[in-house]
Amino acid sequence: MTAPLPSPRFSPTAGLFNAFVAHLNHRLTARIAELRQLIAAEREIGHALATRRDFADSDAAGYIDRTGLEAP
Repeated sequence: MTAPLPSPRFSPTAGLFNAFVAHLNHRLTARIAELRQLIAAEREIGHALATRRDFADSDAAGYIDRTGLEAP
């Protein structure tokens, strides 16, 4: 997508500045999306570790019934 042409009332410098700002906004939008994906991945790892810890605690306390799960 191309930047809109600057108004004839603006100087060429203002048009260049507007194009530069639009370029930076585009790059920052992509970076924000990338960082959100990284945060989501780390959050999933945290949930997996918490679930593993909760299961280990329940297993150590004897709350998990393994009756019938053994191979015949």
